[in-house]
Amino acid sequence: LTGENPTLKPDEQLVEEAYTFTAGGMSRYDSHRFYGVVIDTGASKYSTAGFDQFQALQRTNENVTLNETTKGQVTVQFGIGSTSSIGSASITTPIGQVEFHVMLAKTPFLLSLADMDKLGVYFNNLTNCLITSTGKYVPVVRRFGHSFLLWDTAFKSFITEHFNYTPCYLTNVELQRL
Repeated sequence: LTGENPTLKPDEQLVEEAYTFTAGGMSRYDSHRFYGVVIDTGASKYSTAGFDQFQALQRTNENVTLNETTKGQVTVQFGIGSTSSIGSASITTPIGQVEFHVMLAKTPFLLSLADMDKLGVYFNNLTNCLITSTGKYVPVVRRFGHSFLLWDTAFKSFITEHFNYTPCYLTNVELQRL
């Protein structure tokens, strides 16, 4: 119940980073690992993505390209600063096609309320599911204090990362029986 891993010494405990969405400096949302899409009902008008996370997604899916003809069409405010888009990308997600406006900001992919409305999708935070107009339930996971829509590489990354938090005490023989 304490959130500590009893197999690690106190100085080895995994600590969640204090930063999440930051305009500059270090960020977990770099170009090395794609984390998925945050269900962001506060991003009411446009779905956006930080350039580093866009690059991380591009590494896993060569079909994802930046449409530079849309550069500057969208300006968003993060904290005390604002930034204009450097382009956009149309991404196929488990809930449908979404246009994300890519920004030079250290942020994850953020799914806007307007795009959720357009797709006929709503978020049930009690069951951690996105529910489509056809009644399809799409699972969402809580990560870093936010709700993420995961698929493909981001889902594999999420599962692998949680082995660090939840050690498995079963032997190989016991695992084979499962």
